[in-house]
Amino acid sequence: MQNNKRKQQSFEYGAIILLCSTILVKIIGAVFKIPLSNLLGEVGRGYFYRAYDIFNPIYTLAMAGLPIAVSKVVAEHFSAGRYKDVRQSLTVTKKIFTITGLIAFVLMLVIVYFLVFLNGNIEQSYSMFIIAPALLFCCVMSAYRGYFEGLRNMYPTAISNIIESLGKLILGLGFAFAIMNVTGGNEALGAAGAMLGIVIGGAASAVFLHCRYKLKGDGITKSEYDSSVQSQDTKTAIKAIIAIAVPVALASLANTVTSFIDVVMVNFQLDNLVDNNADFLRKMYEKSIADYNATRQLNGFLNDDKLSAFLYGVRGNAFTLYNLIPTITSVLGVSALPVVASAWKKNNFASLNKNIESTIKLASIISMPAGIGFIFLGKNIMSLLYSDVASYEIGGPMLQIYGFAAIFAGLAIPLINILQAIGKEKISLLNVAYGAVIKVIVNFIFVSIPQLNVKGAAIGTLASYIIIFFANFFSVIKFTKMKPNVFNIIFKPFFAGVCCGLTTLILNINFLGKFGTVIEIAVSAIVYFIILVLFNTFSPDDVLALPKGEKVLKAFIKFKIIR
Repeated sequence: MQNNKRKQQSFEYGAIILLCSTILVKIIGAVFKIPLSNLLGEVGRGYFYRAYDIFNPIYTLAMAGLPIAVSKVVAEHFSAGRYKDVRQSLTVTKKIFTITGLIAFVLMLVIVYFLVFLNGNIEQSYSMFIIAPALLFCCVMSAYRGYFEGLRNMYPTAISNIIESLGKLILGLGFAFAIMNVTGGNEALGAAGAMLGIVIGGAASAVFLHCRYKLKGDGITKSEYDSSVQSQDTKTAIKAIIAIAVPVALASLANTVTSFIDVVMVNFQLDNLVDNNADFLRKMYEKSIADYNATRQLNGFLNDDKLSAFLYGVRGNAFTLYNLIPTITSVLGVSALPVVASAWKKNNFASLNKNIESTIKLASIISMPAGIGFIFLGKNIMSLLYSDVASYEIGGPMLQIYGFAAIFAGLAIPLINILQAIGKEKISLLNVAYGAVIKVIVNFIFVSIPQLNVKGAAIGTLASYIIIFFANFFSVIKFTKMKPNVFNIIFKPFFAGVCCGLTTLILNINFLGKFGTVIEIAVSAIVYFIILVLFNTFSPDDVLALPKGEKVLKAFIKFKIIR
């Protein structure tokens, strides 16, 4: 293993790396999911999202807590100069991950059995079984990601994300297209083919990270390692990681708990609604069902057995767009965690407050225009991306509700990482638990109302993240004793976002169809940036820590972006 010169990244630098890679990954994901959705149709999407919504929370529970725990432990050991403990953390983590990967794999199979075989719908199981093995090797990928993030090197994570996404795009879409053509349009097998691409993409990402570590190392020099104090015994190291990992893993479910509750609860409620109110639902969504029957003739007409999968598939399209926002802002929390953990460990409250405010501000700048854009343009955006009537008629109103949720979720998720960084993992877990309880209660009430049906899931997500955001925000203030400049980090982006949304109303060029929607989005984005500049939202500190920060700052001052 080579010992290269170590280059640590600031929070902003690391955040930019992960943000850029995440945006690229999401673009690749859109290129994958949008044509896939149009290829599979509403029912095929239902099979795909049911499998993915079961897999994702189990993956998060098994894998998400440990990378964050490793990142925090590695950051603390590194700041203390305990380099032998740093490397021991990776060794211990890989052993733990092997066990959790096996447990997660078995858990997935058990859930598939209860949700599918006992219900008698075997077609749903194809995608679920195909994706289950991904849990076995994702452990390698997650272990290395957490290790490099703890060393404040975000490049390996960024590159591995892109490799995973490209594998999903090329192989997943390719397999789905080939299978749909060979089988004459079998939606269940087509969804399974897409899942196979996701599995292979994940495997390629894991291989890259392993080779990256073996070939280029971690930047710790031989002299640093040899002069470091003796590492803790293995048992102590395992206890230290697990003590952080368990509450962190549960709290990390925040970004997936809504989809897990939906796949279990909403599907059950939709099945009941179809059993008791099928005629009402068919009349309510007459245009969407007629469009499906006209375009999916190879699969036969939409019977009652497929109606709940049809509705869940439309929900999946709207949820995927909403989920872009908390997914993107979550990288801010991942990047901030080692920096905040180090500042907390050293009692450097100036650095602590600066990085927490930067995290919240960046999350606001991303979340506000996107969420408000969904609220104002929900139907048009769904119509722009998806060709079926159901996405406009059913998914559009859902995306508008999800727009409100995106604002709160985009801010709430990074705050979970902040709490984890200052050793308040259990607090973040409790806050997520409060939100999950609200989600269950609201889902139970609203999804059961025939007039709302699947839209009740979006209302539940909104209620859940309102609770999680405020609980996390006030917890961070309480434990760090910081006094955030709320006007600067939240209200300025919010006001700019409202102006962004109002711009779409003023333009009102729906008569131009999809092209009009693109113009409205582009003009609104320009208006948003101008308002941020007029409000002097950006500070020199926000820019200096970025790649080529000094040059960027000079340009920003020259063009009066920063005054």
